[in-house]
Parts: sequence; structure tokens; C-alpha cells
Amino acid sequence: MKVLFAILCFAALGFAANDGCNESSISVNRVPATDAVTLTVVNDFSIAGKSLGIDVFEGSGYTYVLGTDNVNMLIHVWDAGTGGTLGTYPLDAVNASCFGIAWNNDLTTPTFYTDDWNNSNLFYTEDFGVNWTTVANPAGTYARGMDFDGTDYWTTNGDGGGLWRFQPGVGQENISIPEVPTQPSGLAVFPYMGDLGIAVTTYNTHNIYFYSWDGSTMSYLGSAACPISVYSSYGLSYSENTGNLFWTYAPSSGTYKLAEISFTITSLSRDTWAGIKTAF
Repeated sequence: MKVLFAILCFAALGFAANDGCNESSISVNRVPATDAVTLTVVNDFSIAGKSLGIDVFEGSGYTYVLGTDNVNMLIHVWDAGTGGTLGTYPLDAVNASCFGIAWNNDLTTPTFYTDDWNNSNLFYTEDFGVNWTTVANPAGTYARGMDFDGTDYWTTNGDGGGLWRFQPGVGQENISIPEVPTQPSGLAVFPYMGDLGIAVTTYNTHNIYFYSWDGSTMSYLGSAACPISVYSSYGLSYSENTGNLFWTYAPSSGTYKLAEISFTITSLSRDTWAGIKTAF
């Protein structure tokens, strides 16, 4: 009876957080970290507003972090160096269970995609939230964290079904990541050894998992424990300007923070972002 009560309590907490988590219990470090990955906290900010999925929007001389807030129906824009709020954009009114966000890395004609755990479409805007359009989501209602590698979009599959690599409305591929034992949340892509590096967080197993994609094969590189004690782990994104990951998490129920994390992977070195784009 005590076990059942605990499971019901955890399920209620997940529902109350309105964060898209489908798991009914919380586990910490269920899978041991490996020696291959080292994570170091560079900055750790308290932020205004909720943030589930994130992406980095940057150019020469500036780095911003975009985060989704399905309570206030906004996309927040934070200064990556201070955590201060720079502005907001509206989400589509139908996108009330938004998690992931990804932009097309085009400063001239920026396009932003979001997903939704109660809607099987992707939402996208080409005018900073003034108008939104939809296209089918290959992960359906199971998409969570999203990112763009210069050619393809990537999303976690929140039902434990690995990752999706896709081009909206064109084609998609589902790729297994069996080393991730619980429901994935955030996802970031980054240049790595001439291939594509991919980092994945989960809601309840508090590690960050690292992979390399060579265009046809996914290789597991290792994992490291989240460098800060967390209640739940959410968005993840990579900054070309800093060479670091940005990560949103909740240190306790109902609170949200943004951290910048440097990372190293033993015996391997990262390539330039321009180099990885030309590889596709």
C-alpha cells in the first residue's frame, strides 16, 4: 500500500508540473555515469518564467537562449551571459502543451518550430510568433526536446522510442538510443570529430547522455551525472559562440533555472560548427 501511495504521489506531482512527463515514479542516477564524459558548471541562473525545451539563438557578438513556457503561453528570450529576460514571443493558442523549440539557424529568415505533447503537429512561425502554421510531427505527441543540425531536425521520443531525425513534411528516421533508460526530455546537437554529436537529458534519470552520428550509425560515447542536484531535467542546447551546453532544470517542484555547462569527452575533440554543417 505504501508503494502504491508513493507512485500515485509522484504521478500527481508530474501532472501538476504540466511538463509532459509520462512516468509515474522518479529515479536518480538509475544508470551509472561513465568515465568518458566530464561536465562543469560555468554559470547557473535563476530565470523569470517557466522553461521546458530550449534552443540557442546567436550570431556574431550575441548569444540568446529561447525557452518555452506553456503556462504563460510564451517563448522567453534570455541573455545567455546573465540569465536576464530580453523579451518574449507568443506561442500559438493551440500549442498549450508545448515542450521543444528549434530554429533553422538562419539569421536572415529565421523559422522557429515547437512541439506539443497533446497535439501531433509541429507548430512553426516565420514572423516571431505573429502567425503560426502546422505540419505533422513524426514523433506525434511523444516529441520533447528539439534541435537543428543545419540540414535535419532532431527530437527525442518521449515514449522511450529513441530519437527522430527528420525534415518537416519531407521524411523521417527513427534511431534507437537504448542506453537511455527513462523518458527523454532535452536534446542538443553539436559538431564532433567531423560527425554530429548529440546530447540527451531525461526527466528522471539525472544523467546527460552523449552520442555521435556519422550520417548512418549512432554510437554511444558515454554519460555523466547532471552537475547540479535536480528535481527534474528539461531543455538542452549547444552554443557555437561559447562551445558549451545550456540546460534548463528544476531544482524543486515549480521552480526553473538555466545553467551553462562546459563538457569534455575523453580522447576526442570537437570540430567547428561550420565543419559539421559541410559534412551533411
